[in-house]
Amino acid sequence: MKCKTMRHGIVGSHWILMVVLALCYIGCKDDETNESFSYDPNKPVEITGFTPEEGTGNATIVIYGKNFGTDVSAMKLKIGGKDAIVVNSLGNSMFAIVPEDKNDGTMELTVGAGEQAQTVVAEKKFIYTEGASVATLCGGKDEDGKFEVKEGPFNDCGGFDNPSWLSFDPAHKNILYMLQDEGAQRPLRIIDLEKEYVYTAPIRMDRPRTITWAQIRDPQTGELIPNAIDTMIIACDRTADNHANHWYLPRMKDKELPKQFEDGGNRKKRLAEGRGCNGSAIHPQNGALYYTSFARGEVFRYDYRLGLAREDAKFFPEYRKRLFTIQDNNWEINIVIHPTGRYAYLVVINQHYILRTDYDPNKQEFTDPYLFCGAVGQGSWVDGAGTNARLGRPYQGVFVKNKDYAGQTDEYDFYFTEADNHCIRKLTPFGVVSTFAGRGSTSLNGEAKGYIDGPIREKARFQTPRGLAYDEESKTFYIGDVSNKCIRTIVMKEWQDTDVKNEKIM
Repeated sequence: MKCKTMRHGIVGSHWILMVVLALCYIGCKDDETNESFSYDPNKPVEITGFTPEEGTGNATIVIYGKNFGTDVSAMKLKIGGKDAIVVNSLGNSMFAIVPEDKNDGTMELTVGAGEQAQTVVAEKKFIYTEGASVATLCGGKDEDGKFEVKEGPFNDCGGFDNPSWLSFDPAHKNILYMLQDEGAQRPLRIIDLEKEYVYTAPIRMDRPRTITWAQIRDPQTGELIPNAIDTMIIACDRTADNHANHWYLPRMKDKELPKQFEDGGNRKKRLAEGRGCNGSAIHPQNGALYYTSFARGEVFRYDYRLGLAREDAKFFPEYRKRLFTIQDNNWEINIVIHPTGRYAYLVVINQHYILRTDYDPNKQEFTDPYLFCGAVGQGSWVDGAGTNARLGRPYQGVFVKNKDYAGQTDEYDFYFTEADNHCIRKLTPFGVVSTFAGRGSTSLNGEAKGYIDGPIREKARFQTPRGLAYDEESKTFYIGDVSNKCIRTIVMKEWQDTDVKNEKIM
């Protein structure tokens, strides 16, 4: 079955709707109306305010005023003399992206052209704040590109061979697990952030792709136990039938960390079978496993717990249901479910776009997906809204709560790595894609890739980032920088130190 919403015309309407909803969602104050109308050259253009009033370059901003019109092509917004990206406008409010380069923050808006053009300058200036910074946590290679894979403290742990997937242990926040794709019999690596030490678990699989964590039930009531997670589930990409595409590894509760999976090589069990699986995730509401298949572009729902409850525990096809098939086959697909379970993103890696699939709580299934950002098969680097954005081999993504959305329908942004564009991107709930980190040091040379620590956009560079994890407590991102053979970090200092005012918005 083809994805119905990937047909021409329907695709565009989805992202346009999301941007319009974004403006309705954040584009008006309590004491102002926000009707949509065209620019009138006989009436003055006014800027009455904007939010947030301070932030870093590349932040999203809503500007309030009068007589903006709705034709984005007739608007030119500058902040400190630098062009800002105007995403959309509803007449009395517009949604834009702040220029990356720091400047004096003077906001100047021109609407119209020729004799009908009007230019207005906001009374207040946008205040640039100190942003986050990229640093190297551990790993690396020498000047000749050589590295050794070994256990050891952070300052002597060698390099990482393809750190392609990162996942925190839900029961032990100081433990970060790392998968290494692209090869046979790849080991599970363990990064102990408290002891600052890297271990190698004796668990080996062919092309391990993703980690998700099972939920367990109370043996008396059968109800899911909140936050009780004792089993790691690893999706593997195999090319032949009858090979396991999922392994499950129960935690050894009598072992101390990091040895709880020490003898997992002898204890790991097949959870599901079939052709190459690129990604899987557990739904936070119903506890079922949702996973993808490379060979036919399929997405499945599998109630693995019914199989595990049987004495002859193994893969039972009768507990699995195919939900839908995306366009064509042989496309690598990761699935990331929203923390609330209301929807999921399907990250189509080698075709450079992201689909969204909404959850039907009655059927406990995800519905046919629609194109949310990027363009099918068009790999490039363009910030923008919906299908106007261009991606370059997106890979692992995480949902991060944005306090500016507090009290709204969706409080999460989605951050994801891009291997071909050598950066970290941010996708808002409204479908707006911006570059969050990487591609810095533009005066150095014409390259987007490299190995440079420092401010996330002004200086920092990555080379083929793939793995990504986020620690909510410390406000820290962890990035698997594949070609640089290391783990990088981004500590969101301004999220920790700045109390951003959150206005009630309609």
